[in-house]
Amino acid sequence: MATLGRRGFLIAGGGALAGLRAVMAPIPVEAADANPGGVLSGLRAARPRLLTTPAEISTLDARLSADDVGKRWRAALLREADRLLAQPPVDYTFEPKRPVLLPTSREVLKRIENLGAAWLLTGDTRYPQRVAVELRRVCEFKSWNPSHFLDVAEMTMAVAIAYDWCHGALAEEDRALARAAIVDKGLSPGVEEYRRRTFWTHATHNWNLVCNGGLTAGALAIAEHEPRLAASIVEAATASSRPALASYGPDGGWDEGVAYWDYASQYAVFLLAALESALGHDFGLSATPGFADAGLYRLHMEGPGGKAFNFADGSEAVRHTPALMWLARRFGRPLYAWIAGRNGTSTGTGIVWFQPDRKAPAEIGLPRDAYFRHVEAASLRGNWTDRNAMFVAFKAGDNAANHSNLDIGTFVLDAGGERFAVDLGPDDYALPGYFSADRRYGYYRMGTRGQNTLLIDGANQSAKAKARIVGVRSEEDFARAVADLTPAYAGTRSVRRGVALVRRRVAVIADEIEAPAGRKLRWQMHSRAAIRIDGASAELKQGNATLHARVVEPAGAVFTVEPATAPPPENPNTGAVRLCIDRIAGAGPTRLIVAFASGAPPDDAELGPARSPLAAWGV
Repeated sequence: MATLGRRGFLIAGGGALAGLRAVMAPIPVEAADANPGGVLSGLRAARPRLLTTPAEISTLDARLSADDVGKRWRAALLREADRLLAQPPVDYTFEPKRPVLLPTSREVLKRIENLGAAWLLTGDTRYPQRVAVELRRVCEFKSWNPSHFLDVAEMTMAVAIAYDWCHGALAEEDRALARAAIVDKGLSPGVEEYRRRTFWTHATHNWNLVCNGGLTAGALAIAEHEPRLAASIVEAATASSRPALASYGPDGGWDEGVAYWDYASQYAVFLLAALESALGHDFGLSATPGFADAGLYRLHMEGPGGKAFNFADGSEAVRHTPALMWLARRFGRPLYAWIAGRNGTSTGTGIVWFQPDRKAPAEIGLPRDAYFRHVEAASLRGNWTDRNAMFVAFKAGDNAANHSNLDIGTFVLDAGGERFAVDLGPDDYALPGYFSADRRYGYYRMGTRGQNTLLIDGANQSAKAKARIVGVRSEEDFARAVADLTPAYAGTRSVRRGVALVRRRVAVIADEIEAPAGRKLRWQMHSRAAIRIDGASAELKQGNATLHARVVEPAGAVFTVEPATAPPPENPNTGAVRLCIDRIAGAGPTRLIVAFASGAPPDDAELGPARSPLAAWGV
């Protein structure tokens, strides 16, 4: 995972970290009470104490046995644990094109979560014996690659879980090796990061929560052996993480998109769950406004066919975050357990946190439409139970948000179980200058020409633009949202986009543009469908589904289709095309309205109020 700044790229530091103590040297075990009444007050002696407790483990078998999902998860866990018994430990391996150890750290974490949970569930000593093999390998690595600190954080998380969950079954020499590695390769580099106020210590994106979560777990795992060091890490991490947790406000959204929501949320929960299980409280962090609603963002940004609205550097496929099980328990939200339970397998932490009480969106009467402030994204859907239902999601937002593209106004559209309007997703992070402001937006997938939004004179949107959704109304026959996109387009008087679902069957994209006469306006939508054009009408076929598109306004406008190809070394976007409408701005406002429907084409009677000026949409 790379780092983009909220107001630029390649952040190198700056800003003070409130509450950070000077870090003191480790002290001997016999002085383990050196922090009475401090941040480690109430540290649990019994293990496991990291992310879970003996009391919670005592109910694990019953929770997993309560229904078919739990039984499937248990069986899958044990199959994977048995497979891992015969696998060699990981090697010190960077990504093919970047000096990044992250895939290795993640593989170790996945293995240790699985084997550790299998041990807690069964008491079979083969599992901690295999954990010890993995521990010895990674603890002897020359470093955990502090130049890319996510690598350190995830490896510290993995070794901390191994040390804590398998503590009683590990030989003392293996425990000592793990403690030393956590200190030397994890916490000590972390102390230096806090001391230098490295960018992630005051960032408000995924790096902050991942790094603070991993370091906190490492500190709490060995706190009785290194109380002063552990206390300093916990104090620094809790102070550092507050602004990042505030990014979930006010309603659970995350402006890096769904994929990075998953990454950030998993480690936010690692942080909070570790504090709660080890100390009995989380310093009020989980009460941060918006955090309890984070699972709603995950759900509303997913179409009926299971594909995410993958703006920013995100993929359509996103796992059902294991942390949702912890969130379900912590906030009494059986909906979150339902989201996670749709997955056929889970990580070890998801299994340890398993909640059999699950309720589907329709069962609890969850609204079908949603708007997330701060992220400035909205979604409208036909219903919760039909995989073929119509779904449209779009965003305004901040072009300078971490991992953002120049995509204000972009949308995705699902119908008939297929994603017809697609976000092409990220490109190769190893592309030259992928995370530098002067090169990133020259790549097709990052610039405005690679988005499902308006292109004016073929130019990119402003990289510093922020735009708002100015209103949303959810009604059965006319659900709609309107965004003011003007800040994204220099030299325009007004650019507004409305998105609607009419009778829950017809999706409408309505644009109103006031630009100087002669400006070249392009409406565009990327798709992987086979498209047949007939003037102002188009038929899109994908899988077994057919989507009908129609240019409603202006009269005389027609569709065209062109390849969405990009030159090497970029992703060539094989199979993707652009459905386009081109116009020249006149003396007055230009209205562009496009309607989509599956089954029968959209007709005038169905369009009804969606043809009205956006000012009359009543949002």
